[in-house]
Amino acid sequence: MTPWPRARALLGLALAGLLAACSSNPDAGGPSRVRVVDSHGIPIMNATLLADDEFPSGGQRVYSQEELNARASDAQGYFHVDLDESLWRGDGFYHFRVHRVGYEDEVMVVSKDLFPPLLRIEMKAAAAGQQAAPGR
Repeated sequence: MTPWPRARALLGLALAGLLAACSSNPDAGGPSRVRVVDSHGIPIMNATLLADDEFPSGGQRVYSQEELNARASDAQGYFHVDLDESLWRGDGFYHFRVHRVGYEDEVMVVSKDLFPPLLRIEMKAAAAGQQAAPGR
């Protein structure tokens, strides 16, 4: 085999690998396993994912602004939050709430064993004149 066809084949393989990497799901194997969208499938930015405590200490947890910012969805609607803090050891389920002003809160309980590679949460807009439930 002459060097040109071999180089062309290697270049084709490298290009195919690059294209496969570019089209891969950004969530695969990463911490962004939850995405929030509206009823039209448009990503919702700045929704907040809050873990429900397995053993509440009696009062609502108060988050600092920095903590809320870290729990907010990005421009594509992805959360970059460690879901393990919402995992209840007693039942093996993730328990969390997604809050965004202007939308109804979504309360989620999802099995750790059956958690999908990407959980897509569709939030419903709050009715006109109705105030969304306050976040914690």
